[in-house]
Parts: sequence; structure tokens; C-alpha cells
Amino acid sequence: MKVVRDTPSVEGTLFSITGRVALPFAVTADILLKQEYLKTGDVPMVCGDGEPKGHTLRGGGVRLADIITEADVHITEHNDSKKMYVVVSSRDGYATVFSWQEIFNTANGEGVLILTDSNYESMKMEEGRVDLISLGDYLSGPRRVRDVAQVDIRMV
Repeated sequence: MKVVRDTPSVEGTLFSITGRVALPFAVTADILLKQEYLKTGDVPMVCGDGEPKGHTLRGGGVRLADIITEADVHITEHNDSKKMYVVVSSRDGYATVFSWQEIFNTANGEGVLILTDSNYESMKMEEGRVDLISLGDYLSGPRRVRDVAQVDIRMV
């Protein structure tokens, strides 16, 4: 559901989309706030080894697919998208990977969100920071990226 949000003004770029794009695409708060907003509900945080973290995430955000669609992505050959993948990196160097088809051609892609608000103190869009989470993953922790810095679109 699209929700009008009263969000403080955020200056500058939150993160960039690079790689197979015409020019690096600067993602700003204005771009995110124009996208459809989705609530997460309660997401239990679980480590990669299956150990529960003992807390849940609640918040909302926008689909990564919708943001990537805003960039001028180079798909020149019919089968390019079958060979593409997306690397989402944080400012501290942590990174996670999604296939292009996973983001744009599966139900899991519907839940790959850039969080614009969250109950976590580490994510505050008004301070120029956003997180990423994949709601469809059984283990929520391994592909959660705090303080997203870059979304890089690559080909194998």
C-alpha cells in the first residue's frame, strides 16, 4: 500500500547504484519516498547458524526492484538478465548477493526491501542511512545489510 510519510528532509545521496548502468545512480530520500511503501510486520532476527537473536524487526520500506528500475540498467542482449546479479554492500564492507532473476522474477524478490524506517537504532534515514532485508529468507540475518552504501549490478 502506498503511504504518504511525513519524513524529515534528508540531504544528499543515501547509496548509489553502479555497475551495468549508464551512469552511477544516486539514490536519495526523495527517490525512496516516491516508491510504494511496504510494512514488514514482525520479522524474527535469526543468525546464519539458525540461532535466534532474541528480537524482531518491525518497520517498512521499498522494494529493491523498484529502486533498481529507476536506474538506467544496461540489458542489451536477450539473455543478459539471466546472467546478472546484484551485490548490496554496506559502508563497513559487508556485502550480500541476489541474482537478477531472484529480485525480478520470484516471490522472494517482492520482499527484498530497502528499509526506510525500523525499530533498530542503527537505521535512521534522517541521518542518511538505510538498511536492506530479505523478508523471504528463512534466516533473516545473513542477507541483512546495515547502512547500505552501494548496489552494484554485475554480469557473470
